[in-house]
Amino acid sequence: MEYLALPDTTTSCKQEMPLTQMNRETSNETEAVSCKTEMPSQRPHFQRAEKGNEDVNPLLRKVLPIVSLRTVVPAAFRSFANSCRVVAGRFLTVLSIIATPRGEIFFGAPGRDQFQISATNSNREVKEETDHGEKLKNLLTCGASTLGHYSYFIIVMNKGDPDQLEHLQFLCKLNLFCVLDFDPNSNTNGACKQYREFCHANLHFPTHFQGEPRSVVKNLNLYHQTSWVFCNGRLDLDSRHLDYQHWLKVTHREIEQMVSFMFKPEILPGSRCLVIFLLLSSVESEKDPIFDTFMTFHRQCGGEENIIHICKNENTFDKWQSLIQKKYEFDIRKQSIYELNWSQVNGQIMKLGPHSQPFEKLLPSAGCSSVILKTKDAQRMNTLEILCENECEGAYDENSSEFHNVKLEVEEEFYRGGEVKWLNFYISEKRKAKPFIKRDKYEAVRTKVTSQIKHAKSTCVLVNLFHHPGCGGTTLAKHVMWDLRNQFRCAVLKDSSADEQVASQIMDLMKYGKSDESLQTPVLLLVDDSKDTEAAEKLRNCIRRQLDKNCLGKKEKSLSSPVIILNCVRTHFPKVQYKCCETESQYITAELTKKEQDDFEEKLQELKENHERPENFYSFMIMKSNFDQKYVKNIVCNILKDLDMDTRQAQLLSIMALLNSYIPESNISQSVCEDFLGMKPLFWGKETVLEKMEPYSNLLIGSKGGPYGEYSTIRMQHHDIACACLEELDLTYNIKRSDITMNLLHCDLFFRTGLGKDALILFIQRMLIERQRNVENERNTQFSLLIEKIHKDEERQKVHDIFMKASSRYETSASIPQALARYLYLYERDFSQALGWAENATKITENSFTVDTIGQIHKNHLKYKIQQVKEQEMSCSSEHLDAFLEIAKKATNAFQRAQKLSKTENEPYEDCYLTKDSYNQSADMGVIETALIIFEIISSLPFFDLKDPLTRRQLQSFLKGNIPIISVRFEDNVVNQKYVDVLKKHEQFLPWLKVQAKTSFEFFDRYFIYLKSRKFEEESGHRCRRKVSEHFKKYISFFTLEDEWAQKQPGKTFLRENMDIEAQKMFLEEQKADTFAGLLQHLEDKSGETMEKITECYTFLNERSKPRNPNFKTNLMLANLILHLLKPKSKCIMHERALIQLLRQTMQEVGVKYSFPEPYYLALLLLWPCSSTPDIDKNIGIYIDAIRSSSRHQLPHSLRKRGAISHFLLGKKSGLKRLVPKAKLYFSKDPKESNRLWQSGDIFAQKDIKDCLLRVHGTVEQGEVYIEHGKHKIPVHPAFLDAVRTGYSTEKVSFYLGFAMTGPLAYDIQYEN
Repeated sequence: MEYLALPDTTTSCKQEMPLTQMNRETSNETEAVSCKTEMPSQRPHFQRAEKGNEDVNPLLRKVLPIVSLRTVVPAAFRSFANSCRVVAGRFLTVLSIIATPRGEIFFGAPGRDQFQISATNSNREVKEETDHGEKLKNLLTCGASTLGHYSYFIIVMNKGDPDQLEHLQFLCKLNLFCVLDFDPNSNTNGACKQYREFCHANLHFPTHFQGEPRSVVKNLNLYHQTSWVFCNGRLDLDSRHLDYQHWLKVTHREIEQMVSFMFKPEILPGSRCLVIFLLLSSVESEKDPIFDTFMTFHRQCGGEENIIHICKNENTFDKWQSLIQKKYEFDIRKQSIYELNWSQVNGQIMKLGPHSQPFEKLLPSAGCSSVILKTKDAQRMNTLEILCENECEGAYDENSSEFHNVKLEVEEEFYRGGEVKWLNFYISEKRKAKPFIKRDKYEAVRTKVTSQIKHAKSTCVLVNLFHHPGCGGTTLAKHVMWDLRNQFRCAVLKDSSADEQVASQIMDLMKYGKSDESLQTPVLLLVDDSKDTEAAEKLRNCIRRQLDKNCLGKKEKSLSSPVIILNCVRTHFPKVQYKCCETESQYITAELTKKEQDDFEEKLQELKENHERPENFYSFMIMKSNFDQKYVKNIVCNILKDLDMDTRQAQLLSIMALLNSYIPESNISQSVCEDFLGMKPLFWGKETVLEKMEPYSNLLIGSKGGPYGEYSTIRMQHHDIACACLEELDLTYNIKRSDITMNLLHCDLFFRTGLGKDALILFIQRMLIERQRNVENERNTQFSLLIEKIHKDEERQKVHDIFMKASSRYETSASIPQALARYLYLYERDFSQALGWAENATKITENSFTVDTIGQIHKNHLKYKIQQVKEQEMSCSSEHLDAFLEIAKKATNAFQRAQKLSKTENEPYEDCYLTKDSYNQSADMGVIETALIIFEIISSLPFFDLKDPLTRRQLQSFLKGNIPIISVRFEDNVVNQKYVDVLKKHEQFLPWLKVQAKTSFEFFDRYFIYLKSRKFEEESGHRCRRKVSEHFKKYISFFTLEDEWAQKQPGKTFLRENMDIEAQKMFLEEQKADTFAGLLQHLEDKSGETMEKITECYTFLNERSKPRNPNFKTNLMLANLILHLLKPKSKCIMHERALIQLLRQTMQEVGVKYSFPEPYYLALLLLWPCSSTPDIDKNIGIYIDAIRSSSRHQLPHSLRKRGAISHFLLGKKSGLKRLVPKAKLYFSKDPKESNRLWQSGDIFAQKDIKDCLLRVHGTVEQGEVYIEHGKHKIPVHPAFLDAVRTGYSTEKVSFYLGFAMTGPLAYDIQYEN
């Protein structure tokens, strides 16, 4: 009896299918049934098949006698019968089916050299039937009907005849990674020119592929634009064609390096890339560059499996095969096409799915018209996924079974948790189809977007959509975009790393197919997966500059908004962030309304009509259940029943659950999963990852990874499922989060280089160190959510072990040892070990953040020591005092080092918790807090009796460094003498500490008063400002005197006068009026009474002490100026002439190289001409240069990107009244509304503001703004960078003038043309 085994039905690229061994002498043609035909080997000939097809069950435990394949083989395997013609002949391959007790099916075939079975008609000659059209399809698709198996194709081609070019349209059908072209005229009259008429390609040479992989990928736009590589010169660039010997010396090595680069694990997955040698002409000799290139590919690909050959004709093939067989022993016939002409090749490939849209893609245009978007133009806009008016139309024959199958597949993928596709919306609009579910906020978001056209306030506006992970936020945004595709030119952002490029391509999209005079069609840009609004705001500003560069008219600016950014922000607090957001926004939560629940129930009934078991579409069912956690828990419990953590499947599932729980957008590349599961491509019928992950595959879904979807990934279906899996693993199987994390960190595989692995490594690092902002309760987590959870539920040693292991994985990252140091001092109080890890972090990267951690360790150690003394109800002994002061000294030194670093560093720190470009305020705060701790300790010593005013005054004088400790009155005893000895030891440190604290307070004054806070820093800025204010009250309490006591003290006149001077200085310090920045705060003093007292103090000090310090003089002048504006009738005011005279004296003293900007700021205020003044001070230009230079010197690099605040603006009046305080220009009583008006520039549209301020005229030249005053041109900076058009066009402008600490600023710039 003869037996035939059932072949595997999985569509894969390596399926072992040994055919009957036929006599090659009688037939040298072999039909291909797959793209990877393997030579017979000694491998095991049994393969695991998929369980689950019910048709196979009756046959599981028996072998099948050969009858008719169509009658015996179940439906699940008939695809094999259809694709492979099984012919009874002299020899048949024997395959066996064996069912195991576990219900698995193994099947295979012995090798040809093992045994043969004769057929009944042994004398019949067998001739292999050939069908090169079917063979070509199988080679390109691995036996499927679409081109989806291979992610990329690489074409290697030589020069052809002109009549062949018209048949190379199929190149546009393939997803080409690159083309290696040996025709030097290709760009002039060859294949390259033909290709670029329809598709976009970047023209390169092999040398362009040399360098660091990330840089090469970015610079060459690999993955999303075809790279056309000229491998033997390019004559249109005078790059001459080389003969073979010269090519071998010059170019061969470059091509080897290029091919080696392409097949790096992090560039191309070898199993998903097919190399096609396209021989348009014969290769006559092995001394041909294309043959050397074949050998290079053969080495890099590890053999011939991923290389196919399409030849001009059989003669070309014979020559090619002959050359290869001289070098190698294998036969390339099975992987070659040579019986089809180019027209047939072209037609066969073009009809393969997925079908491209046969109709021209359309973009909406003015007047309800449309323009055609060419494919190559769409490809040039590579950072955008453009949604067309007629998207998906004509892609399928909608009456065909193929379209029906595609519809079911797309629906299933989406409702199982996949990203929504445009085809989902298209299908829902078809006749008899039920509409796509609209979330309740659909209309609100749509109205929010469309209203921006009618009431636009800027050329580019931002609309934020805050949403919970997995609640349908992105789907809602895309639904809105789909329905607006006829009104807007719509696009989804693919690459968020190149703002300038995105802005340029947005401009191209907006102007596409239009003349400069035609009306603009607005653009709707979707930005997905944002963590905050900062990146979208930067992109908005960049787009605004690009729009201005293209000189959009003022009328158009005022009537419509050309670009609207719909920014989807994933957050755990969508409603709270919505309330806090000042820009246009909306939110959506993980909670359905009653109507939404009814819609989901109706949709379920529809899915039941078309799908088997839609209850397994868990992402859909979770939403239908209104995100019921009990429902999710039941799903997970059932699927994880009898879980065995010793299996690779269970381990991978746990790792995915961990990642997706804490980083919802994370995924693992398919290639990593295959390696982890030990899936080796030994057979054609190789299982997929999801098949291998049974029985857990229903919890998983495949997706695309990378900004351009350049590789396949696997992730959990839904964020809630991932969280439930972690809970189930913990509660039922006692598998803790720490165990999974350690397993992940222990596995070398996840940290090797490869495509998608860089992203995975970053996901893991973020999971370990990314701290969570909690907008709701204004508390930020101390550590990442994962670490906080492990700390709460498990042993602290677990956290320690995780950070230890992570530090060995991320050896070049300072954030891991820094996080461990923070954990040790905050939670374990192990300060010595914490200090060691913090110092390790500084060795990796010394910056303000890592050094500040050292200071925080010492500061917290100091607080801990003090708390220990208090808990033991002990008084602070001299030994304790000495130890406290030593620790404080170390803390302050570290904070001072961090302060210096924060003022010089240019790069943002890698800790994702820290906002990019943010200034590290922690060191300044640390100095203040350390000083307050020490001052409180000293003031509480029994050595000082603070009830005695004289002793209190002596203590203050000692802390200020005015008197030594021995001058302080105290009771002479042994204990007190010990205190004195300790204080004497630290006598230099304590006054220095007071100075450092005062310096830090002054820095915060400048920080908050001179500079604008950016939106994403406002919340933390308000908290920090409140904290500084509280600390200052405590600080000043140590140094203030009781007025009554000071007034009662008798004594000599000069002593009394000294006390008065000291009291006046203390009053100024108490009112924060002893600094220039502090005085500016008093512009908000409506009555002016406090300002009048302050001015009296300065007048008194000026008359009595005659200070020569320039800072005092500038403060004196500013106090008088502010009082003049707040209370002009006050008798304390210096006249304007006296102020200007004092200013000129001061400017002579400081010169133009003074390191502080305040004198120059006063010079601009007092010397700036009013509208009626014909003359201008000749030194104004010099003072502007000086203030810019000194402010750059004073401000850290990270703060220079923040806008400066103009505390005065130029008004229409004369004299000092021409200076209008900004505090008087608040249009709204609501501070947030006023702040929004200032940040957007809308404040200048208010009539009251226009009536108050003077609009000055000037020019823009080479991007710089100048004021024209008579014959003088005075340089000013634009207050908003995007207010000046790029392009260096010289234009006349008008604007309002403000005075900031960085120099004069131009507001509301209007171009007069």
